[in-house]
Amino acid sequence: MQKKLFSMLALLLTAVIVVGCNTSDKTEQSDVEQQEPSNSQQPSDHETAGDDKQETPTTDDAQQTEEQTAPKQEVQYVQNGVDKKETASESKSKEQGYKFQQLPGFKLTQEEPGKDMLVSNADDEVFMRIETTTTSETSYDAVKTSMQDYMNAVGSPVALSPEELSAFKDIKNIEGYVVDFDTEKVIGVVFEKDGLISKLTIHDNDEQDLTAAMLAMAATISKK
Repeated sequence: MQKKLFSMLALLLTAVIVVGCNTSDKTEQSDVEQQEPSNSQQPSDHETAGDDKQETPTTDDAQQTEEQTAPKQEVQYVQNGVDKKETASESKSKEQGYKFQQLPGFKLTQEEPGKDMLVSNADDEVFMRIETTTTSETSYDAVKTSMQDYMNAVGSPVALSPEELSAFKDIKNIEGYVVDFDTEKVIGVVFEKDGLISKLTIHDNDEQDLTAAMLAMAATISKK
């Protein structure tokens, strides 16, 4: 009787051990499956962003594209007695309401609010200051008086001839003066065109002799 009882207990114990082992194996397998990444896992946001990333044009690229597509115009002038013709590209003032055809070899910068400087790359002491207003903001006579006062303060101004101002076409009003020094000169011009009143102050020297070039560019000034 005891032998049979021991046999039954042994069988029951064996069954419990087998069941327990199977349960433990399944639990461990489940844990491993949860820890291992799935082959069908979706790409991360970083990976997706990398795949779909598109290059955004930089400011320099945009500026270069704008310069390449800007309207161009042939500009003629005389420098040191030599007739010249160059292709100018449209340039726009950042703060003022005008645009113009700019020749290569010059850089346009803002001097202060309401005043731009067009400076020669060859000599930064050769430049043209550009100030523009509209006819609704001021009058031609007021701007002309301001220009004359400045030129009188510089020296003894002499009126520019019609030939010296021949680059300006279809101008309603225009007047200009020059003060000559030994090797340098200062020119002041004011003109009205298309509702804009422009005041120019040019500083030039005999070596560069870029007055005609700067006046030719100024003659193309118009509203943006």
